[in-house]
Amino acid sequence: MRQDLSRNWEILQDVHDTCEQLGLPEHEEFMTLRGPQISEWEPLPELKQLQLLYSEHPYWGRELRYFNDAPWWYKKEFELSLDATDRVELCFTNVDYYCKIWLNGVYLGFHEGYSAPFSFSLDEVVQRNGKNRLIVKVWSPWDEKVAGDRQEERTGAVYRNMVKGTYEHSDTFIQRDVNPVGIYGSVSLRIQKGAGFAENPEFSYQLDEALERADLHLQVKVRRPEAVSLRWSITDCFTGVVVLSKNEELTGVQPCGDSELAVACLDGTLSNVRLWNTWDKGTPFVYRVKVTLCAKNGTVLDAYEETTGFRKIEMQRTPEMTKFILNGKDFYMRGTAYFPDVYVSAMNEERYRRDLLQIKNSGFNMVRVHVHVDLPVFYELCDELGLGIMHDSEYNWTHPEDEAFADRFVHIYLETVDMLKKHPSLFCWICMNEPGDLTVSTGAKLFAAIREHDPSRPVIKGSFCVDDPDSGDSHNYTGSLNGAEGHYSDIYGTTEKMNTEFGFDAPPCIDDLKKMPPVYRRLQPILDNLDSIGQYQYHLLKYYIEHYRMQKYKPNAGYVQFLFNDMCPQTFYGIYDYWGLPKKGLQAVLESNMPVGIFLKFKDKLDAIYAVNDYSCALGICRVGYSITDETGKVVAEDAKDINIKEDSLTKLWEFDGTIHSGSVYNVALWIEQDGKLLAQNGYHDVFYMPQHTPGHPTYMSHETGCRIYWA
Repeated sequence: MRQDLSRNWEILQDVHDTCEQLGLPEHEEFMTLRGPQISEWEPLPELKQLQLLYSEHPYWGRELRYFNDAPWWYKKEFELSLDATDRVELCFTNVDYYCKIWLNGVYLGFHEGYSAPFSFSLDEVVQRNGKNRLIVKVWSPWDEKVAGDRQEERTGAVYRNMVKGTYEHSDTFIQRDVNPVGIYGSVSLRIQKGAGFAENPEFSYQLDEALERADLHLQVKVRRPEAVSLRWSITDCFTGVVVLSKNEELTGVQPCGDSELAVACLDGTLSNVRLWNTWDKGTPFVYRVKVTLCAKNGTVLDAYEETTGFRKIEMQRTPEMTKFILNGKDFYMRGTAYFPDVYVSAMNEERYRRDLLQIKNSGFNMVRVHVHVDLPVFYELCDELGLGIMHDSEYNWTHPEDEAFADRFVHIYLETVDMLKKHPSLFCWICMNEPGDLTVSTGAKLFAAIREHDPSRPVIKGSFCVDDPDSGDSHNYTGSLNGAEGHYSDIYGTTEKMNTEFGFDAPPCIDDLKKMPPVYRRLQPILDNLDSIGQYQYHLLKYYIEHYRMQKYKPNAGYVQFLFNDMCPQTFYGIYDYWGLPKKGLQAVLESNMPVGIFLKFKDKLDAIYAVNDYSCALGICRVGYSITDETGKVVAEDAKDINIKEDSLTKLWEFDGTIHSGSVYNVALWIEQDGKLLAQNGYHDVFYMPQHTPGHPTYMSHETGCRIYWA
């Protein structure tokens, strides 16, 4: 039984950080001779990160620092009517970042993190019949130690000591004045009357070599296991059919150090398994696992449910190639990096579904969750929609390298692993984001710990680690960052096993910029250039994506465009802005990123035309064609023919002799059709026009507005 405690809280900020010393957790009031020691308690509207509740501009401005200058105290009173034998557990889903908890003046414990649930037993301290007073201290402080006392470069020079991922980047990804804090998600009581689960049952499976049968394993830790039985069932969520049902007496349980606790391990077999696939490789079949603890008379004592899916995911790594294998078949990754909002608690199912449907409709089959952890509903939606997930840990190049921090980090992040490993959409873990050194203690310990903790999926040691045998990917911003790394066409002729970051910073449309007066004023000198900046994003993304797709598996395993959406009102790398409106980069993605595509290889001259099919089924006989016209509209070259497009294939259709080259204007149209139905098309207007960086390319972020600005 659950009792929700998520409403009717009170809050105050402890501006001098003296409440704990003065005894707030133990006393209803604590007074000086002149009245309350600190500010009065006030009603809390809802449980969200506090910047969203109280800041007029939660995404920029110096006022945001105030939220982290001192801890916050939460108070909640509730009444119970319980039996003496009832067990009571206090459960939190999300608290950002440090917290201490007291009930009725008794200290319960401490927790560090922001994304994983945690709980405390209340059996010894709860008032079973009457009023209870719950007190929570929450804080997320600024890091104080700064290299060489370089306060003017604080964002880049601070030593990070929390495990908060993106909020500790030093590359202006998120403005330095944003550090979310507060209780969000839900708070509840879990009440057990009699026997019950001591912790959530753990379900696992092993597929046979043919991927048709699953050997099932269920481990349950039961409190007061005498005279109880266990029912567990598996339901096909697509049909509603119960495909497995078992009712077993809890015999042969093993004691686990407590006279009231025992562990039971149960096994089963499921035949004719329907595998979970990404949307472009099949159907994302999912199953509902339900475990029920019953008394001898059939009364339900406790129950647990989770949604999962059956699939096999592997990663093949060689000196020449890195690629995923899904359910025994090669999988080409068309991915995008995702960070939905600066504040995770701003998200809900509606916003996540909007974003993920846009991601799917843009042709992506993979999402890289970039250096943060999303709300549980995000992962459920990826399971449902058939989108794979690459998941970063919170570790990046700014963290300490000592053993103590490594142990702390591993402990915190394994909570996330335990929470998410049930999701079939989660393809792999990435231990470190662009680490400076793969051998540092934190990375090495995390890599070993995750592999042991979750053997069901690959683990990548660190992103942006081309030569490491346990990594093998790159981050390539040629032609993008600060205009100092050449032109985007410089990637011509290069090979990469897997590029998990590339992109270009482009502003929102002019109407959205006007919604942010401080940013709009800063951009006044370059407003006339906004269209050309957007066009550059289009050209860069199109060239990159097609470059990789024409190297499918030879040696390229896929790519991750950075970034799908801007996560606050700013100008950034998204192909959608913060308000959900597309930028010019979306056009490039729609032309180049679909499972079936036709592409032109070129730089200074036309080289070849390729057809790509990423589906796991053959297209069969298709009509392919091209038409090249000059600036007057005169046809320079054209052809069409029938070809057999095989499953999961890359096919060279035509080669050119070099006679069509730069110096003149040419327009190219490409298409694939079958029985009069257009399967793919592509086009290149003035194909050899390759724009240079637009004056005003972004360089720095304004710490006052929290938005990217441009040199004018």
